Amino acid sequence: MNKADILIIGVIYNTYPETLRYLDSLAPVITNNISLILVDNSDKLKPTDFLKKIKIYPFLQYIETGKNLGYFRGAQEGLTYYLQEHSNFPLWIIITNVDIVFTPQFFDRLIELNDQMNLGLVAPSIISQKWNTDYNPEILVRYSKGRIQFYRFLYSSFLIHNLFLIAAYTKKWVDGLGKRKNWITGSPVQKKEKIYAPHGSCLVFKNDYFSRGGTLNLSNFLFGEEILVAETALQLGLDIEYHPEMVIYDYEHASTGFFVTPKTNGYNRQAIRAILDRYYP
Repeated sequence: MNKADILIIGVIYNTYPETLRYLDSLAPVITNNISLILVDNSDKLKPTDFLKKIKIYPFLQYIETGKNLGYFRGAQEGLTYYLQEHSNFPLWIIITNVDIVFTPQFFDRLIELNDQMNLGLVAPSIISQKWNTDYNPEILVRYSKGRIQFYRFLYSSFLIHNLFLIAAYTKKWVDGLGKRKNWITGSPVQKKEKIYAPHGSCLVFKNDYFSRGGTLNLSNFLFGEEILVAETALQLGLDIEYHPEMVIYDYEHASTGFFVTPKTNGYNRQAIRAILDRYYP
């Protein structure tokens, strides 16, 4: 694997058709300075022709973990694989789900930020195919302890959690009616700004995040990734910036679904407890 300026790590969880769409969006824009690693966390049988289909993409490396490690632990497998051959981090490390699609201009806009100092992460414009709204900026300012405790209450019950999701999806639908985002250009009414936390479906790290000691080491199995990177960036004195001119499309919940199962609800409870213990003592 060649040394890259940009490393993309896509984490698969039983999302094989979405992976092929993801690769199709990258194929026209991949250059010698971009490396792609797919980390397969799936616990179901893959389609028999999947490996044959991805062989047409010479720019990717494919890793099977043999089990579901979770989003960040799977991403860490990809980063470790890259660092086995390279002593230094690439300039940019992009960690994504594979139910997104990159626009051709995404990487041109990213390269324009190469020389920006004190930057930890970039939050792109993530346009929801379902709701036609922008998922970023995810969190503008740090949550109070009271708000985190409120989320702990919401996640305390499988029923309460799903009722909350119904209300949240209704709000997204209403927002999508009133504030339509341009599918191609993102959200032109919004502007670049510093934020607390980015949306987790596409996390764009500048290498300073890792070279200064940042981590993907999530104590719980799943969820809470955005808070981890936000708190880490704060501790390292690095900025997180929202850049609406960098656009991706999101076909969300391909792997998790729109509503939570009792098992997924349990992962959310674990995550919110870990956040309270670690960041809000």
